[in-house]
Amino acid sequence: MDLYPNVGVKMNELIDSLKQLPYTIKNASLESRYSKKLYTLYLVVNLALISFVFLLLNLTSSLPIDKSTRLWQLSGLLMFAWISSAIYFSSLKIKARGFLLNISNIPIYILSNVQIINFFVLFFVSFILLQWIRLSNQIDVEMSFWGIVYFIVLTMLLLIPICTLFALTMHIRKNMKWFVIGTLVVLFLSLPILWVPSNVPEILVNLLRLNPFYFVVNGFQESVVLGSSAFYNIPSHLIFWIELAFIYIWFNYIYELLKDEINVNKQ
Repeated sequence: MDLYPNVGVKMNELIDSLKQLPYTIKNASLESRYSKKLYTLYLVVNLALISFVFLLLNLTSSLPIDKSTRLWQLSGLLMFAWISSAIYFSSLKIKARGFLLNISNIPIYILSNVQIINFFVLFFVSFILLQWIRLSNQIDVEMSFWGIVYFIVLTMLLLIPICTLFALTMHIRKNMKWFVIGTLVVLFLSLPILWVPSNVPEILVNLLRLNPFYFVVNGFQESVVLGSSAFYNIPSHLIFWIELAFIYIWFNYIYELLKDEINVNKQ
């Protein structure tokens, strides 16, 4: 059986998602009202964590390198919080909001895109506060604006198929919740948030770089703290784009297999 039938035609799903962008943004606004408590709690926790970390740094008279390291780690943590929240809550929303798909006849991935957009907005607000605190603490870094934008865009492109596939799988397999949580825990531990790459054996770091999520999180961290150095490793960029292409190929194939099996009216 051909695993890649009519790839060019199926890539129209991505083009259709762009056409649905105004509708997606409208639904994201509506969803933010329905889930106001969730989004508020998410934002408060992020802001409290950032403030607490820098308060400790100031109380302990930390060296500039310590503050730069915490800025690196918090940047990665905010990126992971966006990624993990989008994946987890996308997995829950087909059941909660699935009836909308039948009423409006929109693609399934619209619900996932809504979560990606809403948690991105919260991520962006948290990141702005992080930068405000950085400036107030006079932490000198070589930030790359275009690097930040680049890795945010890559993260969105990566989340679109991943969130949708997790949502479809979790809807079909009823006991997948803890699998999703476990996967996100493993992902968190594999990202340079609790640890710094320079303190880890190089061979292990090279293996972790094969993970596309490691690439976007680490690239974002480097863009925030080290400027344009994230663009120097050309092979890593090529590997990521190849992986992203394969993810979309498999996404289109599996999406076609799974979406027709879902009866969104069933709870």
